[in-house]
Amino acid sequence: MISNSTPLICLAKIGQLRLLKTLFGGVTVTDAVKGEVLVEGKPGYSLVADAFSEGWIRVSNPKQLAELGLGKGENSALSLAKENNDTLLIDDAAAITAARALGVDFLRTTTVIFTAVKKKMINKKQAAVLIRQLVKAGYYISPRFLAEILAKLTE
Repeated sequence: MISNSTPLICLAKIGQLRLLKTLFGGVTVTDAVKGEVLVEGKPGYSLVADAFSEGWIRVSNPKQLAELGLGKGENSALSLAKENNDTLLIDDAAAITAARALGVDFLRTTTVIFTAVKKKMINKKQAAVLIRQLVKAGYYISPRFLAEILAKLTE
């Protein structure tokens, strides 16, 4: 699993970064992504720093960097996922469009939470709380999509 910065930052902000370790055994980021997430003073910094020191967030870089017109983190993460034929954890709409165009499988942060429900790590009520916490922490979900997500969690 290759990750961009937003999922790491958002999950760290709500204290759920370890879901990635539990679900996927760990994640790989590029140097560009590491530079975006390992910023002292940023919310969730200590959880991210701990994950790096524990070794379950690892760093690897693509041999060739595709210029996709995205940010440095998105470009490098998408290039690495394509190169390694790996799944990309990403939330940026333009990067998701690029991933689809390149045939790269991807997950969003919300999918991580739904996967945790499916694997019975958390229940639907806990997942709804986490989704609301993500939004409160600055994760954007359109009101219509948020309503759909929360409806799925109350079924």
